[in-house]
Amino acid sequence: MEKIEQIKYLIVQMEDLVFDSPESIKTKDLHEIKKELISLKIQKPNNEEIKTLYEVFENLENTYQRIQDDKINTRLNILTIWSTLFLPLSFFTGMFGMNFTDIPFLNESYGFWIFVLVSVLSCAALWFYFRKHKWF
Repeated sequence: MEKIEQIKYLIVQMEDLVFDSPESIKTKDLHEIKKELISLKIQKPNNEEIKTLYEVFENLENTYQRIQDDKINTRLNILTIWSTLFLPLSFFTGMFGMNFTDIPFLNESYGFWIFVLVSVLSCAALWFYFRKHKWF
């Protein structure tokens, strides 16, 4: 029974860490607690307290995994937005970098500034669109 109380204490500590600072949790610690719970479950298969602890631990583990998935999704969202902001710049650079003479504004004295203006305006339009829809 002392082992069960020790595992209860560890689970309560892990719960606090999951909600307060999930980045400080080591996956190895989670797996060690799970391994101990499984061994107790095997030793005492009819013990309801152990079964309940195991279910609580599984819920805690799922919550931790959801928090980690949310962090990854947020990072991917930001990377996607930055990629989308630079997409028109790559397109305009590729288009104006072609070896043709009939590209609009290419041979004009103000052609470079039109290129810069179009590039900045397209990035700004995307930026405001993303802000309006609260994508970041």
